[in-house]
Amino acid sequence: MQVTMTVSNLGKVTKDFTGYTRRLPKAGRRGMSLFTNHLASALRKELKAKGHSTSGYSSSERGTHSQKLDKDTWVIKMPFYINYLEKGTIPHWIPRVSKTKLWARKHGMSFPMMRAIISGEGTKAHPFSAQVLNREVQKLKDKVEKQINNSIKKAG
Repeated sequence: MQVTMTVSNLGKVTKDFTGYTRRLPKAGRRGMSLFTNHLASALRKELKAKGHSTSGYSSSERGTHSQKLDKDTWVIKMPFYINYLEKGTIPHWIPRVSKTKLWARKHGMSFPMMRAIISGEGTKAHPFSAQVLNREVQKLKDKVEKQINNSIKKAG
């Protein structure tokens, strides 16, 4: 799963404020960077709170983190299996993989038992990101606005 944020129309805003042409876009980008770091942190906390951190990778900074793609685009990178956690899976066959065996053992079942359940029923969906996104996007405007206001105060 990948969440992409793009800062747009900063050029128009910058033209409205003469003398702030370098400071305002940087402040807006700084606000977006702070927001995406905070959002990645909130997603990690939600995974831990819902008990989906058994591997440790999804709820670690190495597994779920914000990354700047270009000048105005940030993404939240998450492990590939988050889609399966969010949406569940249809019944499928699991090959014998050491990490899967460890997961089954941690959850108190044998690998053949886990394989039989998943090949018969699939896995349940455990949605968590929509709640976090809805809650945190409310804070986006405040974070960016705060950085821009601080930039204007410093210039004035």
